[in-house]
Amino acid sequence: MMIFGKQKKPSLKDTENAFQPAKEISDIERFAGRQKPINDSFLALLSEGANIAIVGNRGIGKTSLARQIQKFGSGNNDLIKKLNLKLDHKFDYQVFYLACGDEINNRDDLLKRLLTSDACLGSWLYEIPKTRTMLHALSPKLKAEIFGVGAEIGGTASIQETHEHVAVPQSTEGVFENVVRQLREEKLTRDGILIVIDEFDQISNPSGLGPFLKALATNVDGVKFCIVGVAKDIQELMKEHESADRLFAGAIVPLDPMSAEELSAIIDIAEEQTGKWFKFEQDARDKIVAMANGHPYLVHLIGKFALRRAFMDDKQSITSDDIDAVLQTIAENASDPVLEGRYRTAVASSKQRESVLKALACNQDDRGEIWTTDAYKAALENGVDNASQYVGQLVTDDFGAEIERVRERHYRFKDSLFAAYVQARPSMRGLAADS
Repeated sequence: MMIFGKQKKPSLKDTENAFQPAKEISDIERFAGRQKPINDSFLALLSEGANIAIVGNRGIGKTSLARQIQKFGSGNNDLIKKLNLKLDHKFDYQVFYLACGDEINNRDDLLKRLLTSDACLGSWLYEIPKTRTMLHALSPKLKAEIFGVGAEIGGTASIQETHEHVAVPQSTEGVFENVVRQLREEKLTRDGILIVIDEFDQISNPSGLGPFLKALATNVDGVKFCIVGVAKDIQELMKEHESADRLFAGAIVPLDPMSAEELSAIIDIAEEQTGKWFKFEQDARDKIVAMANGHPYLVHLIGKFALRRAFMDDKQSITSDDIDAVLQTIAENASDPVLEGRYRTAVASSKQRESVLKALACNQDDRGEIWTTDAYKAALENGVDNASQYVGQLVTDDFGAEIERVRERHYRFKDSLFAAYVQARPSMRGLAADS
């Protein structure tokens, strides 16, 4: 951002949006790192008969990766070129994207949402005469189950006559299969249909989806699913071991924590978005990267408030001291109300419990496991001589059950993003010591 050869201070809007903790990164220009997951996802999409699964912890960038799969799946290879990947194929999928919410509890709920959402198959139900004829022939009960009581299929559009025999399905899965088959018969794209299902872990009971996907692959050619969710592996995500192994063989993309170099690249991109008016000094960069512990979300959260503070204070240089002040502000204002709420539930009003929680977070090995001998020693150095008592409390629902026992003398945080937040957050002010 230059004016007459000189830098110009960016607008508040540009400053506020240089980091984006509240949304996934869909803009290719803002996407940082992740060469291997992008390469693996591309190759998985090339594999005939294989569905794709992206698994990993919260705040690790799964949705951002899914958005990029959506782009190159429909033929936009700009990110492939940006990352200098040796992938010369250009896909031509019709891509649909759905993020699961509270209203999707099981397989049928998912299929109904895919069928009725205008962002997915809903907008196509009225466009294909054969499909519209099939839908009008459904039983009133099934029509009401899928589209709601009193729903009109196709609105006021007339039903076009077709001399082809149209099979009338008797179940939600049958309707879904017929719709995607008829859409494929239109040959709108060369490669077929790609359905990206984000937040898949929100589905409390996905049982039956594995067998359905297997049957769909047999009955309809050219339909792929990409499921995205919080899990350590595909079996945990699908809750169906045998079918999950077969359906996603060779096409599972585990998303690991980002490297320090990749996290630092997020800061580089943010500086570029503001015309390099602001500069994160090396000590500030190092602190943000260390505190993020591989989670890009925390880089975006801390970075956003650091830039806001610099803009308001009319500063261009951001130092380690500025990051410390920003972290205090984020905590006190509950800038992430979910993480802060969980932190306060775990700590409650106990200074000792907070010390133990932080000792646990700071003594994880490379697998995220905590050996209590190390954690108890750290807690003792902070004046807590009965740390095991507080660990016993932290595994219970009363205090959020944020940690779990792995085996004798070994624990781990259930959510690595929360563990990183615990490390980064300054200690609470005014907590009283337990008597």
